[in-house]
Amino acid sequence: MHLENVKFCAVDIETTGLNPKKDEIIAFARIPIINLKILVHDSFYTLIRPRKYKIHAMKYHGISKDDLETAPAFEQVAERILWALDGILVGYSVAFDYNFLRRHFQSWGANLKRDLLDIAMIEKWLGERQGAEDLDLSFEAMMKGYGLKQYYRHNASADAFFAAQIFQMQVRKLLALGVDCAEKVIELAASCKDAHGSLAF
Repeated sequence: MHLENVKFCAVDIETTGLNPKKDEIIAFARIPIINLKILVHDSFYTLIRPRKYKIHAMKYHGISKDDLETAPAFEQVAERILWALDGILVGYSVAFDYNFLRRHFQSWGANLKRDLLDIAMIEKWLGERQGAEDLDLSFEAMMKGYGLKQYYRHNASADAFFAAQIFQMQVRKLLALGVDCAEKVIELAASCKDAHGSLAF
């Protein structure tokens, strides 16, 4: 299907740690991308109250235990999040977010299955076409490369928006190279899985 006719949604989460089997989601954000336009007005963000808060993670996301005191539990917003995950999921190291979401939905009794597009993998593929070597695929380096100002990093809404903007600019490059269907983009991104080896949150 042509990229202009595909629904994408940029996603990002914040968690109590890095282990999807034990840690929990404490913030979720999604921004839809339809007709290759970022629909900020249709974005969705929520804090999520975990069963167990881990204070050491606060240094990354800045979300305190007090911030989460009145937040809904995952079960209370699961249906809304599932509805929001409409289309191909786009993000930075998006498999990390997807693994957490899948595990949470399994606990809720639902099977989440979506296609993924990692903007770092796409960037690696584009870089290889240009003969670039030893690309810095950190989120910060990619933001700088695309002229985005770094503010509110490790905020789910901000990071989802940054990812959406980078993806939008990447799509322009892909179209210029004749890559115009979603299946092809998924395929080329999958061919660069080794990009994960150099990803940094």
